[in-house]
This record gives sequence, C-alpha cells and structure tokens, in this order.
Amino acid sequence: MSEANRYTTNPETGRRIRIGGTTFNRLTFESHDFINGELIRRETAPPLPLRQYFYNMATGRSIIYGSRRYNELIRAGWEILDSYYLIPPDATQLTREDYEQIISTINDAGRELEERRRLQRTTRQDPASFEDIMAVHGERLANLNITLCRECLYIMKPEDGEYCNDC
Repeated sequence: MSEANRYTTNPETGRRIRIGGTTFNRLTFESHDFINGELIRRETAPPLPLRQYFYNMATGRSIIYGSRRYNELIRAGWEILDSYYLIPPDATQLTREDYEQIISTINDAGRELEERRRLQRTTRQDPASFEDIMAVHGERLANLNITLCRECLYIMKPEDGEYCNDC
C-alpha cells in the first residue's frame, strides 16, 4: 500500500489522519463514510456541536474548550473569568482587578468597533452604477472578452450589445 493510500484528511480539523487509526475509526463509526479515499459526512449524522472558546489573557489567543491545552491550563490552576477569559495563576502577574479592567477595555473597544461598523452599514451609498464598475474593472473585463449589461449588470459577450436579452 502506498503512502498516499494510508492517510486521509480529517474533515473536522483538516489534519492528516491514518486510515484505520483511532480518529479515522471514530469518524467512520459516528458520522462519516469513507468513499474514494475521502471521508464524507452522512446525511443522517447528528449536527456538529458548536465549539466553545476561551481567551488566554497571557498569550492573547483563543483556546478550544476541552482541548489538550485547555485541560493543561485548568489543571495548572488557571481561573476562568466571565465564562470566557482564562487568567494565569501566577501571583507575579496582574491581579484579578487588573484583568477585569483589561477585559472592560477590550469590551469597550469591541463595542466601539461594532458601532463604527453599524454606522458604515447605515451610511453606505447606493450600489455601484454601471459606469462606476466599468471605470474600475472595464479593462479587466475587456481582457476577459466580457462586458456587463447596462441595466442588470449581467455578464455577457461584447458583441451582444449593451443590454442582455432580458432587459
């Protein structure tokens, strides 16, 4: 059996797994079929559970609940604050109040960013017109030997005129 035939990709993680290995067997037993060298999810398989993440205050990275790293941190005495933030146990680091202040600042910045995005969505101008699109993308469309209908912006051949058959 060749090297390519002994491994496949885990569709849940994107990592290589050994065909016949523990993870492969779990996937085929629970939710997937192995067809033409790929693991294909069955229609009758239960829905995937949503992953819960925790924010590591020391590294600034998200950690998946129940992962090896999450379990290592919990066993090492890390605390969970506000059901989301993982705080290291070291007394030499910041106090709990300091972390609460940092979290408050992060949340305030997130609210400000969301407010800016909301304002951008509500103040957007009308959709781009045919002339705007052609000014930006006209040369590229010409290189591809296509153009757009002036009315509905449907892709068509330049020799078909300025309007598609429906306009």
